[in-house]
Amino acid sequence: MKRAWGLALLLGAGSWSAAALAEVKVSVPAPFQLLAVQEGKLLDEHSATVKEGVAQLLVRYDGVEESRTSSDNDTHHISQPQVVRIELHSGQLLLLPEVAAAGLSSGEQMAAFAKEPTLDLRDGQGQPVAFTQDELASKGLQLGIDWSERLADYNRDGGAAALALVIPALAAGGEQAGKPQSQGATGLEAQLQQLFLQADPALRKRFIGWAVPQL
Repeated sequence: MKRAWGLALLLGAGSWSAAALAEVKVSVPAPFQLLAVQEGKLLDEHSATVKEGVAQLLVRYDGVEESRTSSDNDTHHISQPQVVRIELHSGQLLLLPEVAAAGLSSGEQMAAFAKEPTLDLRDGQGQPVAFTQDELASKGLQLGIDWSERLADYNRDGGAAALALVIPALAAGGEQAGKPQSQGATGLEAQLQQLFLQADPALRKRFIGWAVPQL
């Protein structure tokens, strides 16, 4: 593939068990940055390990337009973070911009791509791989942001590329073993109670802070 300079997601097999692949390593070269992963561990802005199965990446484009004089600073054309949900497997996947390399050589081209980054996912044989892409809107300076938390918020809000929220099965009578539940709670109310009970104290506090103003 001629566009080999593009964003490469090198998915190398981790340790194997008798049942399946345990984890996959993801490497992302410049000019893209890997901000966060779901169901995995972020090692640095260019690499992470994720569990086998459906995974979610948060990626950002940062095209640098070099200054023409030593007195000026370089110009960074930074995109909004892009949520990418893919079905991982062993081997190699390439996440490329839809435009060719020559199409991102000028500052104007970088700025246009940063405004609307469109990606193309291919496997090691150059065949297209299905994925879902969505923007995670972030206003103001993107410094000091907890991207893992932002990605978790995105999933709770049910974005187009969100991971499905798994609600544990309830025991007979609408109760989960070991978890008390208000009498008379059924359906969605019961599910919300179970999710709240499973959350850690910090998450419960954030949820209450959001929920009270909605009343």
